[in-house]
Amino acid sequence: MRMSLPTNDALTAFSQDVPWLEIERQRRQFNRQLDTLQHAGDTLPLDQLSEAVGASVSLYKTDDAAGSGGNVILSEYGGRKIILGSVVSSRYRAGHSLAESIVPYNMNPSVNHTNVAETEDSITRMRVIGAEIELGLLHPDGASPSEQSVQNFMSAYYNHALRIGIYPKLDREACQYQVEAHIAPSVGYVKTRNALNGILTALAAASQDTGLITAVFSCYPTESDFKMTDHPKVQTAVDLMLEVNGLFPEYAQRLADAQARFHVDPATCHHVNMFRNQGCHIHIDLAGRSEALGLLTFYTILKSATAIANSAVLKGCPFINGTCDAELLDAREYVRATTVTGRYLELPISPHLMANGLDQYAELLLLERANATGRATMYNDDLGLPISVMHNPIGRVRPDLTTSKRVCTVESTGMPTNISASRMAAVITDFEFTHAVVESYFRKHGCDLGPMHDNKVMWDILGPLSIESFHAQQDQSDRVGTDMVLTTAGGRQMRLSEFYSLKRRFMHAALEEIDEVMPRDIDEVYTSLERMLEPLSGHEAETIQQYINDPKLRSTGNWGRILRNAYIEQGGVPGEHCPDAVLKVVQETHAAMHQRYLYS
Repeated sequence: MRMSLPTNDALTAFSQDVPWLEIERQRRQFNRQLDTLQHAGDTLPLDQLSEAVGASVSLYKTDDAAGSGGNVILSEYGGRKIILGSVVSSRYRAGHSLAESIVPYNMNPSVNHTNVAETEDSITRMRVIGAEIELGLLHPDGASPSEQSVQNFMSAYYNHALRIGIYPKLDREACQYQVEAHIAPSVGYVKTRNALNGILTALAAASQDTGLITAVFSCYPTESDFKMTDHPKVQTAVDLMLEVNGLFPEYAQRLADAQARFHVDPATCHHVNMFRNQGCHIHIDLAGRSEALGLLTFYTILKSATAIANSAVLKGCPFINGTCDAELLDAREYVRATTVTGRYLELPISPHLMANGLDQYAELLLLERANATGRATMYNDDLGLPISVMHNPIGRVRPDLTTSKRVCTVESTGMPTNISASRMAAVITDFEFTHAVVESYFRKHGCDLGPMHDNKVMWDILGPLSIESFHAQQDQSDRVGTDMVLTTAGGRQMRLSEFYSLKRRFMHAALEEIDEVMPRDIDEVYTSLERMLEPLSGHEAETIQQYINDPKLRSTGNWGRILRNAYIEQGGVPGEHCPDAVLKVVQETHAAMHQRYLYS
């Protein structure tokens, strides 16, 4: 399935038929009514909703009397259907009623380049950015943690984070041995790096309190019992992934290949167990909740050479289940590819601005192939059956965040977790700066990529790559890490340091009109990236201690190769199952982090 951005004519035609303020009005009224429907059970009072919204409210699927299926709630204006909200089937509602499970749809298809200046986001400014960092936990002897020990760690982290002054809450992940830390929304490299340093300090302190050690890698590296978190939401997600993967025999073979490659007992590991990613997920707000801006941001930032370069900067973990891969310096994308839900996504569905978009969006909900309403936008039928590629390695556009401000974001899911706060802060801030450029471009040109294509440097930096090129370059960086040679949308080839040098010069001109960004702010990001990739001294980190602790060498070097060499020094053989050697590398990394954040 190949999709392209909607044309500017399509954007303006929709907004001419439906004023953006009318959509905002209807959705505000609808959301107010949701609070009064909590006891309505599985029958929606459509007449009551219609009266409150001031337009006819209907269901996409009208013959589900029990209200047990997935559905989309629609209004109509000017001959156009407008999504007010949607709901997954009872299978995924964790026992809640239809009314309690409705998720508002917040993106506005009528906000485009001609009227975004009229919204509450009338001035192009730096968007507040947030991020989530996934990491693993284990006992010092390599044993998997119990739920109680994870809860103890989370409680200790909370107390230390409050003392430090960072967001204090850790969230549980689907796997028993994983948690997720949050970077509170902020602007700029220094603030983001300080927040990450605070997170790593709180993790080290919580570890000291509880005895659990951390595995801050892009994959969970050590042996485990593959236990999933005991939560109904996790169990239904597992059921869905196993069911969907069962539709495609080739993915059974992919799983078997991965089990053999990493010496995993097939009896203890299914598709979800093998899916052991640990990522840095980055969110940025969309001006005016614009559906078109979300699509443009996805198509450029998340599918461009920028995304490939940023991901390569953070990669580095050849370990899975106590095995060091013989070929890959980072195994994250390999294990993601063992599930069909991890296929590459050309572009999310726009239910309003694409032909058949509403039907495709609703189809995944009706077929029970999306366990969350936002995941229904990630429609893919390349293999002959419609599925949600909810774990695709590019990202997603989020219309369904349940906040009082109805925030809509673009989320990058392609960035790995790295032990270096400097590397992660640089990548996160680059995403922030790059989005400012894309939003400014959108305000001038909409979704027309012609002017971008005519600017050769902008096209190299932001031009969308084909899925084939994107996949091939991800594979290259998995194998060689930061030593990769980047190929841009314009066909230019360059080292990563050359790319960031090019981007630094471009950003000085592109961000000149944004008062919030000073020239030194730009240099802090890109000269830092250049220094980490190719130090002017000619010396770079070669050991874990140097990468984490050496004041002159830290955050330099090829992190994946450093980890592999450390494994070999511990007696491990690449390609073979050597869990003791992997555990020693994890312990060494953890000890170096403790030294840096608790004793330096």
